Amino acid sequence: MNFIAGYELQQMQRNYYPLIISINYQEQRQPYALIAYCAFQMDSKQNITGLRCLKQMVLINGLPFEIKSIYGMQQDEGDHAEGEAAMDIKDSGESECSVCLTEEKDTVIMPCGHLCCCGECGKSLVKHKHTCPVCRGHISSLIPIKHK
Repeated sequence: MNFIAGYELQQMQRNYYPLIISINYQEQRQPYALIAYCAFQMDSKQNITGLRCLKQMVLINGLPFEIKSIYGMQQDEGDHAEGEAAMDIKDSGESECSVCLTEEKDTVIMPCGHLCCCGECGKSLVKHKHTCPVCRGHISSLIPIKHK
């Protein structure tokens, strides 16, 4: 835990997190942690009305990773195994690639997290130094998503 706290303090010197929630455990001498950086929500009278999660990190085998959201997927309400989230984009009515409009979208654009294109169009966007088709943000990498 000390490693991740030190790492985050070095990386986020100008950000202030008034509440940090950390769940830690060790398995086979490897540290694991889930850390949520939060801020209190206040009303006009400075009363605390809620809590907003600003950022989540996970520590796996001693390495920190930031948890990011994927925008463009719908949560499937059907039956699935406990602890497993079944995701489906076909039911959302927007399953086709935003670029070619023919293939199924299966690639997440990073760092914005938009699931909006097929693998071939994603590679083409990176190759030609284009931006995300949804937000026009810079593309640093692509993450392929496999659908059930």
